[in-house]
Amino acid sequence: MKPMSSTVKIDPGRTSIKREQLERVISFQDYIAIGFGAMIGVGWVMYAGKWLEQGGVLGAALAFVLGGLLLVPIGKCYAELTSALPLAGGEVAFTYKAFGPAVSFMTAWLLSLNYVAVAPFETIAIGALFEAIFPALAREALYTLGGYPVAWSTILPGVAAGCWVVWINWRGAKDMARFQTLVTAGLLICTLLFCAAAFLKGDVGNLKPLFAGTGSLWVTVPASIASVIVVVPFFLSGFDCIPQAAEEAGLKVQPRKLGTAIVSVLLVGTAFYVIIILALGLSTDSTKLSEILAQKAMLPMAEVFRVSFGYEWAAKLVLVAALFGLLTTLNGLFMAATRLLFAQGRGGLLPHWFAAVHPVHHTPMNAILFVGSIAIIGPFIGKTGLSVIVSSGATVFTMALVITVAAALRLRRTCPEMKRPYRIGLPTMWLALLVGVFLVLLMVVPGSPGQLGPTEFAVIVIWASTGVLFNYLRRRHRDLSIREQNYLILGAYK
Repeated sequence: MKPMSSTVKIDPGRTSIKREQLERVISFQDYIAIGFGAMIGVGWVMYAGKWLEQGGVLGAALAFVLGGLLLVPIGKCYAELTSALPLAGGEVAFTYKAFGPAVSFMTAWLLSLNYVAVAPFETIAIGALFEAIFPALAREALYTLGGYPVAWSTILPGVAAGCWVVWINWRGAKDMARFQTLVTAGLLICTLLFCAAAFLKGDVGNLKPLFAGTGSLWVTVPASIASVIVVVPFFLSGFDCIPQAAEEAGLKVQPRKLGTAIVSVLLVGTAFYVIIILALGLSTDSTKLSEILAQKAMLPMAEVFRVSFGYEWAAKLVLVAALFGLLTTLNGLFMAATRLLFAQGRGGLLPHWFAAVHPVHHTPMNAILFVGSIAIIGPFIGKTGLSVIVSSGATVFTMALVITVAAALRLRRTCPEMKRPYRIGLPTMWLALLVGVFLVLLMVVPGSPGQLGPTEFAVIVIWASTGVLFNYLRRRHRDLSIREQNYLILGAYK
């Protein structure tokens, strides 16, 4: 369905202004795949063993259950806002209506760092995973950055994956969503097969100790859960991609279903991680797991299946599932980044260049080119950039969560008449705010598990400064009145 050009009467001196629109083709099932696929990357293959070592099998599983439940109130705030304001860029509209253009710009631009930074993270990881799946194709390093080698065998797969995602997003939202759904299904099938092997062949005795550490349960249980729960928000992020594409919902997708999709993705993602933890726990005892982790293999979960059962096919399935997870995360967050930049460009918060829509495919073509170029640069940097990307992106993401929850609370007071197809209770909102503040403190308080380092802080400052420059270049034109900007950002929901 081709989107219609949208115009509105504004001022006596101006007859109309064009509001670029995207095509409405995404189904409810596609939204589930977008959110879940963006959530389930490759981290569980790399870090699930560490979760068991730090918290024990039951401690790690409970950490994800509790962490997922704590994130549900935040997800419900997103659900209410997305169903009320189903617009491209999600947080752009939420914070603009609640706090105005300045807060909207800073929130959206900083959140863009999280989405944009993940693109090179995924292309870097795809190159490394390619070497793990096909070790015979590994080549000698061309150069070394930060102590990590960079070779053609890591560069080419990452560049190819980046180009593919750029092309599929360029082709249209329907193609993007179809690809996401297909690869997510492949991920689930692979996971089902190797988890079935673990549940059938695993030993319940391997689950002991249920919690890490020794001593009284009153001490070990909370400590085991706390050691893992700090990473749960990062691994359950992805539900927030759904609001970015809310404007592209098919005509059969009612606004309330957008909220349902957000909460459903959080619950399904939590269940996925718990199943992975239990499957890994059944597969090997703590001593053997420690030995495997000590080898510092890039993908220790695959090594567990190879060593414990002698199942090469199961180990390969883990690697293939990890590859699918990388592709779904890259595709989902790439889509989110481009919509967030597009919405800012359309709304006068960034140069209008970001708002350009392809005349045939109706996609945000310049935003796609901008994010795509960054994604394709990633493999040339190599693994040295991975930790910086994760830490800086996670910090701005948690800050955006808090501001979005605050927007939901403020709009209850300033816009009580606004239609809210997915309405939640005020106690849920206040709980979401408390959880969000706690997550931010974990990132910024000295000595906390996720404390921001100087390099990550520098990345955020540089990104923020770049955004301020872009915003200044756009505002200096002074070509938009307040009424016009309201219309460009909020459309019919102004």
